[in-house]
Amino acid sequence: MQRQAGFTLLEILLVVVLMSLGALAVVQTLPQSQNDQAKEQASRFFQRLQLLSDDAILNGQDYGVRLDEKKSTYHYMQLKQEGWQPVKESKYFTETSMGDDVTLSFELGGDAWSDSDRLFKQEDFYEDRFEDEEKKPKPPQVYVLSSGEVTPFEVSFLSDNQQSLENRWRVNVTEAGIIQLLAPGEENE
Repeated sequence: MQRQAGFTLLEILLVVVLMSLGALAVVQTLPQSQNDQAKEQASRFFQRLQLLSDDAILNGQDYGVRLDEKKSTYHYMQLKQEGWQPVKESKYFTETSMGDDVTLSFELGGDAWSDSDRLFKQEDFYEDRFEDEEKKPKPPQVYVLSSGEVTPFEVSFLSDNQQSLENRWRVNVTEAGIIQLLAPGEENE
């Protein structure tokens, strides 16, 4: 009896599975799009802010976030006896830089904080007040208190190649203290 040459169904399925795993590995190593980087940075900030809020409540510690739009960086601060100090000994709350591909913009307050109601300019309070004290770090713009209160604000993350505001990812904290991650085109709840 002569045997026919050919592949069995099991051999063909094994080859298809191996090829699909190889294709998956190649797709995973492809560079992400610029919009994905803005989404990733916004998601990272959102998750860390929620974690910081939970940590503040559980440990009875007041925290803050200092954002620098010019450098596209932010870092976390902790209220100690010496005043506001950068958080050191933490693997989650470290200084974060957006890199060259993503920029951030920061807006303090919600609807109740209109510019006409302010007694001073935001930049004047934070920048000029502490010029003489070079050694002291500047205070945070966002406060995350142990009582569960969080300063209302909005941070926008935008890829450099997409300067349209419709493409920005936003982290918004409402006056009620609700932290939201908003995709492009999504409105506040």
